Amino acid sequence: MSREIINAAEKHALPYQIWETTAKGDAAILAEKADSDTLLVSCGGDGTNNEIVNALMKKQADYRPVFSFLPAGSGNDFCRTTGHRTAEEMIDRFAKNAISFTDVLQLSAEKEECFALNMSTMGIGAEIAKTVNKRKFKLPPELNYYTAILYWLGVYRSPELQIEMNEHVYKSACLMLAIGNGKYAGNGLGLCPQAELNDGLFGGTIFGKVGIRDFLRYQKRLQRCEVIKDDRLHYLSANEANISVVKGKLPIETDGEFFTTLQQGQSLKVKLISAALRII
Repeated sequence: MSREIINAAEKHALPYQIWETTAKGDAAILAEKADSDTLLVSCGGDGTNNEIVNALMKKQADYRPVFSFLPAGSGNDFCRTTGHRTAEEMIDRFAKNAISFTDVLQLSAEKEECFALNMSTMGIGAEIAKTVNKRKFKLPPELNYYTAILYWLGVYRSPELQIEMNEHVYKSACLMLAIGNGKYAGNGLGLCPQAELNDGLFGGTIFGKVGIRDFLRYQKRLQRCEVIKDDRLHYLSANEANISVVKGKLPIETDGEFFTTLQQGQSLKVKLISAALRII
């Protein structure tokens, strides 16, 4: 991938620099150095993108570089929404100033805060992500995700939540809440088909009491990113959400990276920041 970027940059007579990350946190440090005239290209997966975006959102809006990525991770779910671009296409668009914008999710829980480029899943989704990350590089990505999903569908105990999204209020046991700027998570499952990257709204999908049989039944439709007509699934769109834990506990992940766990009585606020990043 480095060679592709170098060839494309040299073709357009653009200066370039290749940085190699060796540990968690390196991508954030490098992203902080990029200025507003830079095209910052991430060569990794959703977790690498998440690290970079959290660093970029600490900058004032006018100082954030243009962001793009070449998918090289295990899930690459954000790329499923944007579509894949080659290094040549990416740098050609940058040279022509053919730049788009994307919204970004902001999550605030107690004294913790983070940002998500693609999606945050709360409940079973966070447990699945944690298991997948522990076994990363030990199993093929598809098998890793699939077996983690089936395992947690068999043992997970759903918390009781109160979810407020604009005028909608949902109070019940909740297997998973997916809040998406992008449409896909979990290695290609279309959890938020109603989501768009730059419409000023996020997709919020509430999964009630569903189990292994339901997943097997709906798997293909999830992969096709279809809205599933089932009374236990609720598809909403909003720009803010408040989630409170009435009973139990609620683990939360962002872009496949574990964020925090809410205990009974604690709450989370999710806000959409419109047109937060310039992207290609």
